[in-house]
Amino acid sequence: MITTRQQGSLMWLVSLLCFPVMSFGQESLLKAVALAEQGSRELYSGAKYVTAQQRETPLPEPAPVGIATPEASEQYPAVTRRPSGSSRQSSSLRDNMQAVHDAASNRFSLVSHKASYVLPAAYNNTNEELDVGNAESIDAQSLEMEFQLSVQVPVWRGLLGPSSVISAAYTNRSFWQAYTPSAPFRESIHEPELIFTWLTDWQLFGFDSVATQLAFSHQSNGSDGEMSRGWNRIYTNFIFERESYFLAFKPWYRIPEDKVGDDNPDIEFYMGNFELSGGFRGDRFGTSMILRNNLRSDNRGAVELRWSFPVGQRLRGFVRYFNGYGEGLMHYDRLQESLGIGIEVAEGF
Repeated sequence: MITTRQQGSLMWLVSLLCFPVMSFGQESLLKAVALAEQGSRELYSGAKYVTAQQRETPLPEPAPVGIATPEASEQYPAVTRRPSGSSRQSSSLRDNMQAVHDAASNRFSLVSHKASYVLPAAYNNTNEELDVGNAESIDAQSLEMEFQLSVQVPVWRGLLGPSSVISAAYTNRSFWQAYTPSAPFRESIHEPELIFTWLTDWQLFGFDSVATQLAFSHQSNGSDGEMSRGWNRIYTNFIFERESYFLAFKPWYRIPEDKVGDDNPDIEFYMGNFELSGGFRGDRFGTSMILRNNLRSDNRGAVELRWSFPVGQRLRGFVRYFNGYGEGLMHYDRLQESLGIGIEVAEGF
């Protein structure tokens, strides 16, 4: 049995042994508390520094409005795209039409209208005689150069509703006898237009409605006298797409002219009353077909086939085939067949 004196000695020994441990624990605890307080002060100071940096950092600049390109679409994804099976969504008709609408806020914007292309090798089976004046003509070659440049300038949006835009457009299409000694232009066709466009969002037979257009068009070869050809039209254009496929229906009405001054009174008989186009726009290639018809028993019209494909990283090859009436204005009433190969500069709508 442990006596009272022994218990006191044991307690004194335990206290003596535990004192360094207790002292070490107190010092560690004090150091831990001091470190925690210092860390809190540093964390608080860092948080204030980050917050100050965030306040001083300016907001990003808004996306510029201008010519729509795939690079701009990736950098500034302003247009909400619908799910699509095409890997070429940045060039969809809906995105292009939205770009035209948005570009109206920038007075220096210039966007594409119809397809723009250059065909260094274009064969036409009817180039037998080239008219260059009222009484002068020279022999023409079947092989020539053909090119088309088409642009539009959006000038006003929101006038006829929040989804509306008014554009002024111009298209030049030329047939150039570049491989003859004097290299004259066989024909140049000018077409200024005033276009009212409404962006739409409804469906028809599984196709999404992209836009509806109402426009005035003047088409002329720029000549006078017996060489003059031209007509004025009012047309509507209904544009649809479904993933990588597109469809457009474009009926028109020719504005009547004075019979005495009408250079081509029967032009609508050969050019038809409407244009129906459709095709596919993929990442690797694109195809399209354009049909015109007069819907009469004495039938006249035309068919046009197009194929585009990549050539390098920035260029696209372009093949165009035409068969029918209205390849040009000078000989709109002549059945023609042509085939051209070249480069597509910009896609059209």
